[in-house]
Amino acid sequence: MISIWHIIYIGGIFMTLFLFILLVGKPKKNTADKILSTWLFFAFFDLILVGLYGSGEILKMPKLFGWEMPFPYLHGPFLYLYILFVSGQQRYKWRYLLHFIPAVVVSIILAFVLPVAVVEYKGKYYMAREFDTFFWAMMIGFIISGVVYIILSFILLRRHKRNIVGQFSNTEKITLNWMRYLISGLGAIWIVVIIEGTPTMFFVVITLFIFFFGYFGIRQVGIFSPVLPTHEVILLNELVTAEKIQLDNVAPEPVEKVKYEKTRLEESEAVYIHMKLNTIMKEQKCYQDPALTLGDLSKIVDVHPVILSQVINSKEEKSFYDYVNCYRVEAFKELLVQPESRQYTMLSLAFACGFNSKTSFNRNFKKITEMSPSAYAKQLQVTLMVGE
Repeated sequence: MISIWHIIYIGGIFMTLFLFILLVGKPKKNTADKILSTWLFFAFFDLILVGLYGSGEILKMPKLFGWEMPFPYLHGPFLYLYILFVSGQQRYKWRYLLHFIPAVVVSIILAFVLPVAVVEYKGKYYMAREFDTFFWAMMIGFIISGVVYIILSFILLRRHKRNIVGQFSNTEKITLNWMRYLISGLGAIWIVVIIEGTPTMFFVVITLFIFFFGYFGIRQVGIFSPVLPTHEVILLNELVTAEKIQLDNVAPEPVEKVKYEKTRLEESEAVYIHMKLNTIMKEQKCYQDPALTLGDLSKIVDVHPVILSQVINSKEEKSFYDYVNCYRVEAFKELLVQPESRQYTMLSLAFACGFNSKTSFNRNFKKITEMSPSAYAKQLQVTLMVGE
């Protein structure tokens, strides 16, 4: 009789295949998409082998016995590289293939060991007892690999979260849940492997992870479906390779280390860009766009985003996020004292200044003025319409 777990397991295999087909058919795939589709391809075969192992059917298949062991060495690197590329923190391309060396080495070793390690007993195949230590070492190795890559992936996620303020003027609608769920889900699998390393439990948690993976992946716009960005977004690795950017009017390098040494940007040029930026912000009111990004603003100012970010950081001593929101707060304060604003709610005025949520407005206003918007309005004896 087929149990509920067998049904879930079979469903997990088809779910993996379905997600793989969705990604392969996705137009304009980027490198992160290709990494994810390749990961699903290997996960499909891993799920089959683990399922055969958990059900005991693998004992009747000597040519497949033991070949489930290289796959755990793949999941950690695939997770890490996917997070690396989807967050735009990559600096190299082909060098990342080195992460898969352990899986290749394990496969080569198994090609020599399995023919002599797999023995037959009463019509079924088992590992010879003298190879127990070898396979325990294999298991400990992929557990260490999994834990290390989970930690490295969380570090990437944390760095990505910190770097977001350097590109976006509103972060409330930017969700990192997909990456967080992906890392946590795979981390849960390794916890189960460490605590309860039975094959049955292993294939159950992997199957559940595939459903979990598919559910949140399909819900996240742009993962398994094309998404057309409406605003210019710069890959984060471009912001950390400023030394590659040079201006046309490069002056000879001075002996002493200067402030803009990495981009070879002269102080006078930085002052000019800063003045131009502030003039454009005041005249064109770019801050009113709630989805304004560093890439958008750099196009308007006509300067490379790396240089613009550097000028904002050095001249304003603020991140791009704080710089734009300071303009929004000042714009709100100006609107607040105008008589025609009495017919609007406080939140309506905030939205007109470029904020995209009540939470963002309240937090940034209090951070900049050290008082809440309502307390500030009360101090000025200004009464607005009541409402959200």
